[in-house]
Parts: sequence; C-alpha cells; structure tokens
Amino acid sequence: MLQVKKLAVLMISVFTLVILGACGFTVEQHEEMGGGDTGNEQGTMPAGQEAPEQEGVLKGIESKDVVVITVDGQDVTYRLSEDAKAQIENEDVKDGDEVTFTTYSIGDDRETIDKFIIK
Repeated sequence: MLQVKKLAVLMISVFTLVILGACGFTVEQHEEMGGGDTGNEQGTMPAGQEAPEQEGVLKGIESKDVVVITVDGQDVTYRLSEDAKAQIENEDVKDGDEVTFTTYSIGDDRETIDKFIIK
C-alpha cells in the first residue's frame, strides 16, 4: 500500500511539472509582447536611467505631432515632444537629415522623441 502512495505522489509531481513547463513564459513570448533588455528602446527603463541615443534618417513629417524615422532599415513612427517640435519648426532638423535622438514612453505603443541631438 505504501508503494502505491509513493507512486501516486511521484506521478502527480511529474504531471504537475509537465503542465507547468508547457504553460511557461518563453523568451519568444516576452519579445513579442515588447519586452527586451532593460534600457532597450522597446522595453521599460528603470527610473533615473538615461535614455539611449538612437540614430536614423528623418523620412517625413506626417503632422505637427508625428514623424517617421528610418531606424535600422525600418520606418518607425514617433510622437514629438514640445522640444522636438520646436527643433523642427526652427528647421534645426529637416526631412532627409540623419538624426540622433532620445525617446521616452508615456505608456502606449508609440515612443515620443524627447529631443533631437544636434552635433
């Protein structure tokens, strides 16, 4: 009788581990949800950490608040902060320019350009 109880406990434990392993949170799922390394432009950034500089080519100004920048061969749509809007209005940055910029997120799926870094 003791053998049957040990076998039952062992089988339940193995079955539970198999189920938990099958339902696990994989790296691919994490990346699909926008997660990445800490500080990555797609992930969240710890408070107080500087935003990394990104580089790209300003492809177009869609509206007063939105621009499209080609970053690493992909067109990415960004929202503009007040500082970034002022830089475009003052023509510090124009269509076709190579730009360096920092971004931040306000909690939705579109990044906001904090400012363009003029060198």
